[in-house]
Amino acid sequence: MSATILLVEDNPMNRDMLSRRLAKRGYRVVLAGDGGQALEQVRASTPDLVLMDMSLPVLDGWEVTRRLKADPVTRGIPVIGLTAHAMAGDRERALAAGADDFDTKPVDLARLLATIEAALARAATPQIERPAIHENLATLVDHAVRRCGALGGGDAVCNDVRLSVEEVCMNVIQHGYRGRDPGPVRVAVRREGSALMIVIADEAPPFDPADAPPPDLSSNWRQRREGGLGWHVVRSVMDEVRYTRSATGNVVTLIKRLEG
Repeated sequence: MSATILLVEDNPMNRDMLSRRLAKRGYRVVLAGDGGQALEQVRASTPDLVLMDMSLPVLDGWEVTRRLKADPVTRGIPVIGLTAHAMAGDRERALAAGADDFDTKPVDLARLLATIEAALARAATPQIERPAIHENLATLVDHAVRRCGALGGGDAVCNDVRLSVEEVCMNVIQHGYRGRDPGPVRVAVRREGSALMIVIADEAPPFDPADAPPPDLSSNWRQRREGGLGWHVVRSVMDEVRYTRSATGNVVTLIKRLEG
C-alpha cells in the first residue's frame, strides 16, 4: 500500500503543483492550507508522513510540529519542514521543534523524494522510545510562553521563547543534574522596558552551559539526545544569554527584545 502524505501548504498553486507531482510518484496525498487544518487532518487521515510548510496562517509550522511531537499518538509520524526562505537558523529551528528533516523551496523534487523515502524508512524501523526526563517540562515552557504573550510578545517572540526555554531546561536537566534525578527548575518571565527577561534557575551543581557539545544535525529527532541542539540555537534566537552561578544553583537569563 502506498504511503499517505499530508501536504501542509497555504499557497494554493504550490499545494496543487506539489500534490500532483507526489501523486504521480504513487503517494496518496491529503491537503491542509493552514496549521489548524493540519492538526485536524492528522487526526482524520493518520498520514505516514507530513510535509510541513513552516510559514503558515492560524498556527505556524513550528508550533504544529511541536504539538505533533508532544502527542504520544502522533509523535512517531515523520515531519519534513519546508521553507521558502533558506534563512540562517531555519533548519535548526525546524529540527528543534521536532521535525525529522528539512528542505527548502522551490522544491527540488528528486532531493525531496529522497528525503521522504529516507524518513519513511526510518519510521518503519522500530525505535526505542525516549523516556521523559522531566515530567514538568511542558508546564514550565507553557508558563513562559503564556507570560510572554501577556507581556506583549507576538507570535514570533513567543515561538523563540518556547524554543529557548525548552532547550535551556533540557540542558539544565541533562548537564546540571547529570546522572541524578532532575531537581527543581524554576522559570520567571518579566518585562524590562522594551525587552523580556526570562530567568531559569535550578539547584544543580555548577556547570557551564557553553561546554555542551555541538549537535549532530544529520541525525533525526529520535536519535538526538535531549537538549542536543545546544546553546548556539538559543543564542541565535535570543538577543542576549547570560549564565551565572548563585549561592544555591545555576541561573540562566535570556533577553529578548519585543517586536515593533
